[in-house]
Amino acid sequence: MKLAISWGDPAGIGPEVLLRALAAKPCEAVVVGDAARLKEAAERLRLPAPAEVLSPAEVEVPPELLFAGRTSAEGGRSAAAAVRVAADLVASGQAAALVTAPLNKESLALAGERHPGHTELLAEHFDAPGTRMMLQGGGLRVVLVTTHVALREVPRLLTVEGIRETCVSAAAGLRGLGIARPRLALAALNPHASDGGRFGNEETRLLKPAVAQARLAGVEVEGPFPADTLFAQAARPESRFDAVVALYHDQGLIPVKLASFGQATNVTLGLPIVRTSPDHGTAFDIVGQGKASPESFLVALDVARELARQRD
Repeated sequence: MKLAISWGDPAGIGPEVLLRALAAKPCEAVVVGDAARLKEAAERLRLPAPAEVLSPAEVEVPPELLFAGRTSAEGGRSAAAAVRVAADLVASGQAAALVTAPLNKESLALAGERHPGHTELLAEHFDAPGTRMMLQGGGLRVVLVTTHVALREVPRLLTVEGIRETCVSAAAGLRGLGIARPRLALAALNPHASDGGRFGNEETRLLKPAVAQARLAGVEVEGPFPADTLFAQAARPESRFDAVVALYHDQGLIPVKLASFGQATNVTLGLPIVRTSPDHGTAFDIVGQGKASPESFLVALDVARELARQRD
């Protein structure tokens, strides 16, 4: 089974972790990235270069950008182009799944990309508005209603329809993972689920109606539950929930990363292809120092293969 791997931002640890992962656990893969820079990275790290590299002109970067540890328009352009090319390899049947190395959101902005991350970029690329971000690890699966937005924007962006659709997408995605009857828990927005309206009304105005509508659509979902206790309960082996639907980025990702940082995997639900990624970013502060661990990337490779097999 061949995987397509996008090399991420060349100024970050993406090239390093993918090289270390492929050296630790060789697999059939095509890496989309600058072939000359990948060869240089392999030589500097004393690792084998990838056996197959696709190096279109739009991903090539100047030598000084490799492991530069800084934002740049060139890095953002290369990373975004690599994602699109690698995604098309999977969509055309030339690879079974996509695994993406980290990109940098500031670099994407400098390159003129209007989307802040992989999830949004791939959703537009495939015209897949039902795309949702799921992170799994440490006994938790968390699906997000909103992703890369300012915290102050979250209450405005929450709608009954958006929450309902996230529950529907989460259930469909979990069925694709082999869970026949997914059971979901919805996290509340406000402390103590607003304590009967003392701390806001989103629970009554938005979340409860969304749960009711999702149930009418055939989704087994409960809530909203206070977030400060929900994740600990959902992570237990005996939990009755298969996933938590969280309302914003840090609400969902902090518990997963606390429980399993370096072992968690990002899975994009709602795409026509399988896509996974490690649970970390470009880590400019440790780039090129031999400190970057490939563990999360290895997990992302394994999960991508397993999901691709389940789709066959």
